[in-house]
Amino acid sequence: MAAPAHHTIHTFKEYHWLPERHGTITELCEAAAEATPQLRSVSHYSNGILDFVVCRTERSPLSSAVAESGGDAQDEALPGSRLLLCTEDLDARLHRLRTGDLMRTVVAGPAGGLWGGRVKPGEYLAAVADASADVAAMDRTMNALASRIRSEVHDLPPELLGGEELRNFEAPRPSAQLRIDLGTGADQNGAYEQRLRSLWGAHLSVTDLQYAAFYRDLTLVCVGDVFEDEFLGPRFMDVGIRARRTAYQDLTRTLRGHLARLADALEMVGAPGGTRPPMNRLVLDVQEGAVYFLWPSPREFVIGVTLNQTRVGQAEARLRALAGALHGLRA
Repeated sequence: MAAPAHHTIHTFKEYHWLPERHGTITELCEAAAEATPQLRSVSHYSNGILDFVVCRTERSPLSSAVAESGGDAQDEALPGSRLLLCTEDLDARLHRLRTGDLMRTVVAGPAGGLWGGRVKPGEYLAAVADASADVAAMDRTMNALASRIRSEVHDLPPELLGGEELRNFEAPRPSAQLRIDLGTGADQNGAYEQRLRSLWGAHLSVTDLQYAAFYRDLTLVCVGDVFEDEFLGPRFMDVGIRARRTAYQDLTRTLRGHLARLADALEMVGAPGGTRPPMNRLVLDVQEGAVYFLWPSPREFVIGVTLNQTRVGQAEARLRALAGALHGLRA
């Protein structure tokens, strides 16, 4: 006789979540958590209300930043709940860009990460990873889980969360329409400007990473894009090029309050009493592309944009390479 399967997860259900009505969703979340040891927990929400939490039976305590004691389910779900509350505000701010709804948000730091995503309007998932090395697996699993619930439960088409998985990293398609502007944080000499122009030209592409800006001490150093390339003309039928440039700079300026709230949510992940390092990655994945924030150092950050949903992952990899080249760059 075969030994019984050893289950490494436990599900806390709220009273309104009925197996006869919602069992398939629960089973899909449990299967994803069981198959992905990098996941600490997965939470499911309907219209802002927690439905259930799937979590590992053996897990380290949450940070002492989790001060509420609403029971195991509420405590485990608190980081994800805070993340989803913040994404509601971010979603509203991103709507002015007319690139669709915010579908996926990833917040990561040196000590763990959070994932929040929309299955469909009114239905959301959140997930927690305890370690930085676990964030990538969490991201892949949750993207696939949201897609499975859409297709198998709701009979809805996929939305390509995270973009397409590309086996070959495509060389950038450069553009003769590269536009570069230096900010007040730039060292004012011709050689430094040429180095920046060369980096933007090497990393921006009309097919994936189409906009990037570099800030040091919250001051703009350099911003550039290929928005004027004719290949991208259809992308600007609703929002013009100048308006889109302004909107991304406005988003960066107004994001500071959101960043504090996101950092607070991330701080809840980890051992009690531990000092949590700041986040180093934020992904705002909308229906038509994504906006990325990466922190090469506590004093520096880069923002990148793609308008191509199939290239969301590739554009982020391109921005990461640019951020590495910019880190500590001086005239």
